[in-house]
Amino acid sequence: MEKRGLTGNSNSNGQLPSTMIEEILTRLPVKSLCRFKCVSKSWSSLISDNPSFVASHLYKGIGKDKDDLLFRRRRRVIFTDAAGNGLHSMHLDYDDEFLNHNKEEDASSDHDNRNRNCFDFVEDEEEVGGSNLLVTTATELQYVYSELPGISVSMLGWCNGLLLCMFLYDPQLYLVNPATRQSKKLPEIPTEYLIDDLYYFCDVYGFGFDSSTHQHKVVNGIVYRTNVRDDDGGVQFNVYTLETNSWRQIHEYVFPYHIFPCRNKGTLLNGNLHWLGTRVGEDDHHHSSLLIVSLVLTQDQEEVREIPPPREINSSQTRRSKLGVFREWLCVTFEGEYGKAAPTYNEFWVMKEYGVGESWTKMTVSIPYWNLSHSGFWTKSHDLMVFEEELVMYNFNNHSFRNLRVREIGKVGRVETYWESIVSLKKSEKNKRSN
Repeated sequence: MEKRGLTGNSNSNGQLPSTMIEEILTRLPVKSLCRFKCVSKSWSSLISDNPSFVASHLYKGIGKDKDDLLFRRRRRVIFTDAAGNGLHSMHLDYDDEFLNHNKEEDASSDHDNRNRNCFDFVEDEEEVGGSNLLVTTATELQYVYSELPGISVSMLGWCNGLLLCMFLYDPQLYLVNPATRQSKKLPEIPTEYLIDDLYYFCDVYGFGFDSSTHQHKVVNGIVYRTNVRDDDGGVQFNVYTLETNSWRQIHEYVFPYHIFPCRNKGTLLNGNLHWLGTRVGEDDHHHSSLLIVSLVLTQDQEEVREIPPPREINSSQTRRSKLGVFREWLCVTFEGEYGKAAPTYNEFWVMKEYGVGESWTKMTVSIPYWNLSHSGFWTKSHDLMVFEEELVMYNFNNHSFRNLRVREIGKVGRVETYWESIVSLKKSEKNKRSN
């Protein structure tokens, strides 16, 4: 069997050239590649330890020249229930024609669509607008709870098929690859709880990839304040690098920003992480103080920048603003008080040109909301939105929508979209042993 490994480009004995075999393997699902590691030592080494192969497999699905079919096959929506007591994954890719299904179409055609896309239509007269209810299934990622010491999970970010997680009653951070079932407990964060007259206030987190050094980076921001006023303090950033398995501090000083404690998850876009906050020394409730704090990861030396928020946000909405990503744009929505009917909103803003304040564009929705976010999943015609704790397939062209329910799951909590990958969480330890 070993003779049939990747040992050259000759095909005189009837074997495919090694380059062709590698090209075929880069197009296979992660589950298949995990099985194929048993074919030979050379295949196992290629799939597990070859950085160029891992990168090629990854970028076939999410790179600039991605294959659309592989993009859809590897895309998964991952979410927790409202209480954070379960981590679930589902595959939602389908033809747009299916979402635009007409109730009067032939029933046999409906049946074929359901089998192909794992969806059902359910007539529900109580749904707003009389829309059909879409019902789908999800797979619970039970191994996360069997291998990690947690009962309630909080997803703090994803990048290249890896999830950054934290569990209830366990202050440590974990990286998880849901496709390969690998997990890694990160070293303890080097936290100082007192700097001069500043006291520890809260933590913020983020996860991204430095394309200039090809390193995965976890960011921890420690927010400091004084006990008596808000015109002092700031945030100190620490960065963990997966490839070196170590933490380090970005500069030795505290950056002069207050990041909102309830917005602890950094928003990843264009290789940078983003949080909503205010400048130290400015009134937190003053409109001009609201800004987006951006941490640049794609440079040898990280740096912090400011991005202007939408000008339309008034002083009363500063604390109710919420940062996210809508498709491939920064997005600012509003958040009302939990459980209260008012206030509700019908608008949000997206930044059409990254970093350009004048490019903020108002968008509207036909469903009033008090908490709205984009799941990261969209098709040519629909976006999977999260209204409060409900999933909705929303068409922004004509403002129609279909409610999406997951069997045996009630309300949802945090919802993300990721692409399956074979990025390893063990390489850092291998590299450490080899150095």
